[in-house]
Amino acid sequence: MTLETITITLPYALLLAAIGLIETLLTLNLIDDMTDTRGRPNKESLAQGFANIVTGFFGGMGGCAMIGQSMININNGAVKRLSGIATAIFLASFVLFLSQWIEMIPLAALIGVMFVVAEKTFEWGSLRLFR
Repeated sequence: MTLETITITLPYALLLAAIGLIETLLTLNLIDDMTDTRGRPNKESLAQGFANIVTGFFGGMGGCAMIGQSMININNGAVKRLSGIATAIFLASFVLFLSQWIEMIPLAALIGVMFVVAEKTFEWGSLRLFR
């Protein structure tokens, strides 16, 4: 770790942090519109930043709000944070304890799941703009 390394990686780190923060705030804004509630963008931003810093100390990658998961949770009636917490716990347990079974899932099935997520999160009314 030298000054040259920091000079090279810092612009990319700031760019990725900005993209993650913007995506998180856009997701928060979308969920607020769907549920007629008011989120706390400052609290969300600080929590995401803190979590990403802690993740870096353990060799992980930073992240941001997942719009696909959030949309599916909201469309299925989940309006509290418990749904996100449950998803995180289940996902972590699958990766930690069931990774051998996950490797057996065909790639085509995973692609199908991604198509369903894309279909559920796409705003179909926006296609009218192309007329």
